[in-house]
Amino acid sequence: VTGAAEQLAMSQPPLTMQLHNLEAELGCALFAREGRRLRLTEAGAVFYRRAKTILALAEAAAGEMAGHGTGRLGTLRLGTISSVQGSMLPDWAAAFSARYPQVRLELHTADTYQQLEALRAGQIDVAVVRTPFSAPELEQLPLALERMLAAALPGRLPPQATLEALSHRPLVLYRRWERVLQAQFEAAGAVMEVRCCSDDAQTTLALAARGLGIAVVPASALPDPAALGLEARVIDAPQLATRIVALCRSRALLPRPAALFWDLLAQWQTDAPVTRKSEP
Repeated sequence: VTGAAEQLAMSQPPLTMQLHNLEAELGCALFAREGRRLRLTEAGAVFYRRAKTILALAEAAAGEMAGHGTGRLGTLRLGTISSVQGSMLPDWAAAFSARYPQVRLELHTADTYQQLEALRAGQIDVAVVRTPFSAPELEQLPLALERMLAAALPGRLPPQATLEALSHRPLVLYRRWERVLQAQFEAAGAVMEVRCCSDDAQTTLALAARGLGIAVVPASALPDPAALGLEARVIDAPQLATRIVALCRSRALLPRPAALFWDLLAQWQTDAPVTRKSEP
């Protein structure tokens, strides 16, 4: 509490009183007190998430209103996965910025599940993620269907990147694909040997470039294999594919900058029509 008071440039007793008043107003304990330290209760954690959402929405609304007075269109809060940052995202951002230079771009990078949480909480306007995921309540715009690649140092890939040919070879995986790949290897009668499992595609590729094994990543994560000193082949298993999808809570309720970006993304679709969220 003392440290928090110092950050707020106030003394500790008034801050403690404000915390007590907040709990009294809400009618529940937000903090468990352990001597001079506090930790959030379950109710406190819920309230903290709600407060972050409210503050983010208030900031977005204020920025949008300010834009009406200055001619600026506002701010686009876009969440993306790391695997599209080196391929699709720069093209999208450049095209959007050239068309709408009055819009400020705020980019937030996280994995698919974190982006879903941020979108549901109102912390971002649009999320670009990849399947598989479950979010039937969100509006979806499929953008591209892509295959999985096997990538390794020169001379370490089999001539044909079939699951059988990759059997018993050391693999470096992006963690969210481990169960999917395991199921496909088993169906093909092959043995998946995992040398290393990491949390993102870029780490997976960096490890493969250091010789740990054969990386298995979505195609958009590796637009230029030679830049990392790698060779890459499409894995000969059509069922190993992933779709890049844009999501929002409701196209009709998007702030204007996000709606403009959504419309631009619709022009980049390569394999599927817009799908709408399911109706009750």
